[in-house]
Amino acid sequence: MRRTAKTLTAFLLAGVASAALSVGAQAADKSTQDDRDAKIKALEEKIETLGDQVQDLKRSTADQYADSQRQQNEAVKVTLDNGRPSFKSGDGNFSASLRALVQYDTAFYSQNNSTTAKLTPALGRDLSDGTRFRRAQFGLEGTFFKTWSYSFIYDFGGSNGTEQQGRVSSAYVQYNGLAPFQFRIGAFAPYIGLEDSTSSADLLFPERPTSSELSRSLTGGDGRKGAQIAAVGDEYLFSVSYTGASTTAASVFDDQQSLNARAAYLFYSDLDTKLVGSLSGVYLFDTPDSVATAIGPTSITLADRPELRVDGTQLITAAIDADNLLIGGAEAALQWHSAFLQGGYFVYDIQRRASALPDPRFNGWYVEGSWILTGEAKPYDATRAAFRSPKPSQPLDFGDTPGIGAWELAGRFSTADLNYHANFSPAAGGVRGGEQKIWSLALNWYPNNSVRLAVDYEHVEIDRRNPTAIAASAPYPAVPAGADIGQTFSAVNLRAQIAL
Repeated sequence: MRRTAKTLTAFLLAGVASAALSVGAQAADKSTQDDRDAKIKALEEKIETLGDQVQDLKRSTADQYADSQRQQNEAVKVTLDNGRPSFKSGDGNFSASLRALVQYDTAFYSQNNSTTAKLTPALGRDLSDGTRFRRAQFGLEGTFFKTWSYSFIYDFGGSNGTEQQGRVSSAYVQYNGLAPFQFRIGAFAPYIGLEDSTSSADLLFPERPTSSELSRSLTGGDGRKGAQIAAVGDEYLFSVSYTGASTTAASVFDDQQSLNARAAYLFYSDLDTKLVGSLSGVYLFDTPDSVATAIGPTSITLADRPELRVDGTQLITAAIDADNLLIGGAEAALQWHSAFLQGGYFVYDIQRRASALPDPRFNGWYVEGSWILTGEAKPYDATRAAFRSPKPSQPLDFGDTPGIGAWELAGRFSTADLNYHANFSPAAGGVRGGEQKIWSLALNWYPNNSVRLAVDYEHVEIDRRNPTAIAASAPYPAVPAGADIGQTFSAVNLRAQIAL
């Protein structure tokens, strides 16, 4: 019995102790859980804070990146394409490129002394050797507000004789927002023909053939004041321009007025071949007045120098009192691999003013071609519907990858006939303007895309009768009307050119 009581007592004590321990453990577990919950909550708060900080950092970084991109996009971009400095705004709305074309000529004329000795100085037939900056053009061209373009180029060079030294070559604005149409106004060289539209930096020879020059000189050429509408695509060019006097024309009482038109189409094109045709027309319908009073003589003069400009003598010239002039021209060009061929034919119709004499008609034509010895091809410029100079595949370099540039051999025959019933006296309606024939050869070297060196040879034949008698002037004899004042001579020209 006593044992049983002790056992029961021990059991009761163990139960009490176990309960006490259980209560203590539960209390301890609750305290631990509370601590754990507090820590978790604190961690959650920290994580939330870090998350907010991360989001703030992301937003800040994004803003900084956006600002950086905006600044980069707004920054002016500068390039040196082929050595030409160009500037463009980040949004592409504005651009400006510095342009330069410098052509320095040195010419030597070889004349027949026996023929020259017979000529009086009044005829100006003794051609002068010398040097000349044919062109020294500097200026800016570019765009503004994306759809407008502009050009301002001043030429400090020129040729001897009739051409003024220093002149505005171009000063115009053009709207391009209605593609493919272009609207241009100011002073510029309107599109008149295939050879005319070829850039002066890309001509095969120092000058354009006389037949083309006669077409452009009266109503086109650099610095011609006027307005033009053109439609230009990859395969076509159509243009109509209204022009007046050039920026270098002498002051007159009323400027001349004329219309010029050109239509060109690229009939065939692949990687190796281009075939383009071009038609042009010129209508000079209002000649400048020579006096301020009643209607007086209004002379139209067709004249040109023998496709060189170091000497300014015009060996063929026809000046006619006329109401208007109409010129029609047809030209075509073929580029096949490294070979090139181009030609054109022109007709010049003049309507006399208040005269019963017959209206004269003149003509001229040319054919020219080249072979690029180093294998390059002449690129086609769709913006002008004309061809450009070759770009050397291996520019001149004596380093690890030596190159010799591009070499081009060229030839041309051109003729212009300003004689009309030359056997008749001027009083009977004859015009003794002269006929000119020129055979030319050229070797062009392009060390790189900007420099060109050329040597040109030309053989010139002039067939002309003296329009009016010239009295004797010692030691020169008199030159009667109808006397042969033609001559044959040769010339060599060296040209150094930089085009940017």
